[in-house]
Amino acid sequence: MKTKKILMALSSVLFVANANALVRIDIDEGNTKPLPLALTDLQGDNAADNQLGYNITKVIEKNLKSSGLFNIVDRDAFLQSQESLKKDGPNFEQWKPIKVEGLFTGSSKLEGDDVDVINRKAVIEYRLFDVYSDKQTIGKKYTAQVKYWRHLANRISDDIYTSLTGEKGYFTSRIAYIGENVITDARGRKKTIKQLCVMNQDSSSQQCLTDGKSIVLTPRFSPIKQELAYLSYANGRPRVYLLDLTTGQQEIVGSFRGLNSSPRFSPDGEKLLMTLTKDQEGNSEIYEMDLDSRKIKRLTFSPRIDTSPSYSPDGKKIVFNSDRQGRPALFIMDSDGNNVKRLTYGRGSYFAPVWSPRGDMIAFVKQMGGKFHIGVIDVDGDEERLLTEGFLDESPSWSPNGRVIIFSRQVGDVNKIYGIDLTGYNLREIETTSNASDPTWSPLLK
Repeated sequence: MKTKKILMALSSVLFVANANALVRIDIDEGNTKPLPLALTDLQGDNAADNQLGYNITKVIEKNLKSSGLFNIVDRDAFLQSQESLKKDGPNFEQWKPIKVEGLFTGSSKLEGDDVDVINRKAVIEYRLFDVYSDKQTIGKKYTAQVKYWRHLANRISDDIYTSLTGEKGYFTSRIAYIGENVITDARGRKKTIKQLCVMNQDSSSQQCLTDGKSIVLTPRFSPIKQELAYLSYANGRPRVYLLDLTTGQQEIVGSFRGLNSSPRFSPDGEKLLMTLTKDQEGNSEIYEMDLDSRKIKRLTFSPRIDTSPSYSPDGKKIVFNSDRQGRPALFIMDSDGNNVKRLTYGRGSYFAPVWSPRGDMIAFVKQMGGKFHIGVIDVDGDEERLLTEGFLDESPSWSPNGRVIIFSRQVGDVNKIYGIDLTGYNLREIETTSNASDPTWSPLLK
């Protein structure tokens, strides 16, 4: 299924922001007190302009609230009216009494006379003010077709997030997952079908890309483009596929004897790690495939199970899990398979490691005491923290900025997707149109 490219004309920044103006959030501290923000609707000259501005502002509000870092002040508390704000600009003395620290305001305008509104041009200007210093922090103008209004909202959300935290946002991104639906077949028997699905990170625009006739598992996004690697049992054989979400082009890249599983892209998107059982001994080993030449190289040589490999962001190291020394643990090796070192020695069993985009931590699944946990550990193995506890928490995946981890959790008889902050706070369910498992986070959309 083809996914359209987002074509946008982005104007230059209107005003250069002072990088230190409103950065009051220490995002490395757990349970940070949310920063109070006032979001006023983007306004225009008519009802259509105002509706567009309202829709964009509501998406920005949802995005910022979901991060757990911002407190969106109730509009009933506003002392300055929208009319006054539009006519005279911010009166900071009317925002300070309600303890607002950041004020968002701006305009929305539809240009052109196309009968089909979504093809008209939207011009969005916004400004973010530091109320206590009486200064503008950032101001930008975006121009795009109306059909891309949600992408505009996500871009502005990223702008605000970056301005207030000092790190990149993650709102202009997607999440792919395995959708799970129970159906009744022609004989009246119930069965669960698994489909490859994708959505925006805010749960909008959900669509399934496979029909559910074959089991699909372990989707993994390329770190540099909108491309997925995943495992499919089409024709009864487990094979690794590549799917380009921009063009809809799909191809088989791994079709070897035995089990083909656990695909993971290299940081440059040119190689793919896989777990294969194709060799004579039949146990799971880690291989690297060059996607251009399709040549493969075996990286591990162990009589036990080696699986779930993940590259470091610089491509020089690979983390994986193995039971080569008894209970499943995490190991790190050079990208050529040399210098294998054990990373974890704690109680319990470790699975599904994935390296943070920041490079300083590795997320994993830990089974201990009848419970499953999503945890993180630094790359030297010196500090381990468990962020969640559940009956079955699995399949962690990092946001593009390394701030949030999404994972799947079994709740009763169904699977749901959850997100949690790196510090272990702001646990929340991420809405999907079906039961869902095995999430993976995309890079930022252009």
